[in-house]
Amino acid sequence: MEWVLLFLVFGINVPVWTMIAILRGIGESRMPAPGETAAPANRMRPDEVAIVIPAHDEEGGIAKSITSALRIVPAANVHVLADGCRDRTAEIAAGFGVRVLDLSPGRGKAGAIEAAIGHFDITHRFGALLIVDADTEVDPDYLTNGLPMLDDPRYAAVAGYVRTPWTPQAHTFIGRLLISYRSRLWTIMQWMRYGQSWRYINVTPIVPGFAGMYRTSVLPRMDINPPGLIIEDFNMTFELHHKRLGKIAFSPSVQAWTEDPDNLRDYYQQVRRWALGLWQTLRRHGAWFGRFWFATAVFMLEVVSSSLIILGLVVVGALMALGPLTGGWVLDWPVYREVHSALEPWLSAYNVVFFLFLPDYLITCVVAVLRRRPSLLVYGFGFLLVRFIDAAATMWTLYRVWRANSSGRWTSPRRLPPVLPPRGQAEAPLASEMSSPAQARWVVLRDAMVVLPVAAVVGLALADVLSAVLVAVLLVAAAVVTISWRRRPRREVAAVGSATGDRPPGRV
Repeated sequence: MEWVLLFLVFGINVPVWTMIAILRGIGESRMPAPGETAAPANRMRPDEVAIVIPAHDEEGGIAKSITSALRIVPAANVHVLADGCRDRTAEIAAGFGVRVLDLSPGRGKAGAIEAAIGHFDITHRFGALLIVDADTEVDPDYLTNGLPMLDDPRYAAVAGYVRTPWTPQAHTFIGRLLISYRSRLWTIMQWMRYGQSWRYINVTPIVPGFAGMYRTSVLPRMDINPPGLIIEDFNMTFELHHKRLGKIAFSPSVQAWTEDPDNLRDYYQQVRRWALGLWQTLRRHGAWFGRFWFATAVFMLEVVSSSLIILGLVVVGALMALGPLTGGWVLDWPVYREVHSALEPWLSAYNVVFFLFLPDYLITCVVAVLRRRPSLLVYGFGFLLVRFIDAAATMWTLYRVWRANSSGRWTSPRRLPPVLPPRGQAEAPLASEMSSPAQARWVVLRDAMVVLPVAAVVGLALADVLSAVLVAVLLVAAAVVTISWRRRPRREVAAVGSATGDRPPGRV
């Protein structure tokens, strides 16, 4: 049972890709430092990049997305696709002087992108296409760091690095928990997993649709809008791999800011939509021989097995809780008594704390150090609960994939109100500039005063002395790390375009 719990936390991919990262770091440390080289004469310029922003009823957030796009390309390069909008999305976009395509009825995101490529003749007029979601703010250095990666003709796309705005004062406790969990997930999936592989074995599973860039010469060879798929980014990535159109580059410096759901309803619907889109893409493309398919098959096997284990643990935990909840009278049932006696040695409080919670929290500590986000140490106590939501959505959509036939249309989740520019400033600030550090620290501290005592009481009630000591040591170490961060002098970090030499900037 202990090995099952450890597999649930670490799986196969985390240790494998961690080892690859270590080996890669050792190999690169022995290589001579590359000298500065002049940009090639044929390097793509920002004015050769088209930005496409599909939007469905996004009047509350489309302005900040367009504003960030105008920071990196001319207005004539920005194309807003009002896909079946019933609000002022198209009108607001037109006020910025960008190109607007009003599609009615809506065609879904993939259909809108396909329509824009043909309507605006993007393939022939531009060298690259950057697809940006309507809730995304592109980093000002996105093209500065991303376009050099397309100097090598072997690369057909650049996967953007997901950053989530950390504005805790704008969300409820549940919202802060969900957003913090997503921050850990993005770090594990992008920076710690396929961020290590792109240069050597090219098994990146997705060019995220929130801010992914493609070389336009490969677009005519891709089936961007096949019928029956609910999302487009998995399919477009599989098209690149399946048809061998080119490699996918990645760097944490090629980043953009996007909003993650801050309530359980929107979160579950988004996870279910993503999971269904992945299953539909796997069903459409099938299996083929190659490194990408093998890596994807291993990953999906791990996703299914870990989801089943999580759901099974919840069912078993509920069965085990019937005893104390009913005062022990259910033990008089012969069947329940036999099941209880068989499961009790394996699903003990010690096993759950020592082999499930602590390893999972250890990963959270590692991510907190990498991202310089001490707040993850507070909300990390609830991440296993969020994993249950992910597992339920994954298995439900696996059941539905053989019955669901999607149109690609979507409903936008709740958006934060737009941020108005300060007085005397023409442009609104980026998402990364929205949060006051003092306000954020106070909100996190207030949550910590609630979470940590409850966690300590539960840990002492469930675990034995050894586990309680380990939990205490872990919390003390986390506090020491947090204090050391606060005392570190701030240093200016120069932007680095290398896919391996930069680190994502820290957040509170």
